Amino acid sequence: MLPSAANPDQQMERLRWPAREGFYRPDYGRALTGVFPTLFALLGHAPAEPAPLLQHLPAGSPRRAKRVLLLCLDAFGFKELAQSRRFAALYPEHGTWITSVFPTITSCALSSIYQALPPARHGITGHVIWKDFPGAVVDMLRMTVPGAAASLNAAGFDVNRWKREPGILDTANGVPDGYHLMNRHIVGSGLSQLIYGRTRLVGYVAALEGFTKAARMLEALDTGWVGVYMDDVDSLSHVLTGDAPQMGRTVRRIEDDLAWMAGQLPRAVAEETALVVVADHGQSNIRETLPLYGEAQEWLAAHTRAVGNSGRVLHLYLDPGQEAPVAAWLREFVGDKGQVFTFDEIKALTGPPLDGTGGGVDAAHEAWLRRSLGDLVVLLDDGCNWQRRDPAKPQGPYESQLVSQHGSLTWNELFVPFLVAPLSALLDT
Repeated sequence: MLPSAANPDQQMERLRWPAREGFYRPDYGRALTGVFPTLFALLGHAPAEPAPLLQHLPAGSPRRAKRVLLLCLDAFGFKELAQSRRFAALYPEHGTWITSVFPTITSCALSSIYQALPPARHGITGHVIWKDFPGAVVDMLRMTVPGAAASLNAAGFDVNRWKREPGILDTANGVPDGYHLMNRHIVGSGLSQLIYGRTRLVGYVAALEGFTKAARMLEALDTGWVGVYMDDVDSLSHVLTGDAPQMGRTVRRIEDDLAWMAGQLPRAVAEETALVVVADHGQSNIRETLPLYGEAQEWLAAHTRAVGNSGRVLHLYLDPGQEAPVAAWLREFVGDKGQVFTFDEIKALTGPPLDGTGGGVDAAHEAWLRRSLGDLVVLLDDGCNWQRRDPAKPQGPYESQLVSQHGSLTWNELFVPFLVAPLSALLDT
């Protein structure tokens, strides 16, 4: 049986966060940060630290492979897995659960997968967050300052300067550089400039084109890895929810296309390739919203240095003397729909920090983390989201409505499936 919010795994329950009912903590010993150390271990490379996810995988999952095909499905949580056919059939013998990171937002979580570092160390602590350069909040997915005419890259700024330390794909690590396929419009743009290191990036338009290219790469490799990133599930679940019937059709199309590709490969290649399936986060279905336009937007603009957001999470950046009145206003504004946390109350959720030379936390790093994450951070409860524009204002007749969102720490957002199976096993499902 697949775990769910109503029927969680016993080990999931130990991660309940007592600071707020319904919230869970990331487990950085069983999180997205372990995906690439596990991938490298499958290829026979011994990482500096043991790959932590191997111990949680069932006995049927491979422990060694000549090749690895990594399929990263954005927002493929357990609600979405429940609508699959082949992936759900593989889960009992080849799957387990892992946690996302905090915030459970794409730019932050993908960085943790491909850098194999927690947010406190890879430097991306959210979606729209403060950066000392350029001295403003930055959209980390697009690498732009909201409202600016050009991206930071186009302006000549190397976003890799934000990294707190090199990621796993930034150095050779004894493993041949991999290939990573993604939709053509995001190759070399935005976040992809930062997280993939030495990896060779390849674009595709249609899913079958991507899988066809991946198959050619796998056949050509004696040993190595190929990644495929897809955002179909995320895009659809934002506007139709992860449990909508259209989601089932989308997921089954992806897994059927993948199975078709596996069937076109020489059988030996399919058997010697480990399929790794992972997501960056899940989704929370929206039932009610809090307005962040009009009077609320004006009050925050007048009483804070800057405001950022990571989906259902709000980041408040303050000048000296602003914390007490802003915290009081936020607590009244949010009411029983979420909770306002100070930096000290929430900093540990971004992962183990950099160590100082004295064996403690580096004070300069902690100061950086505060400037990036925020002086105050607001987390909304399950089903709640920020409304960023006045719904009474005219909109297009066919405009999509946001019905699911992520970023916070509820069960559906934090826990994601992790599958490691022989690629050939898809042909038997």
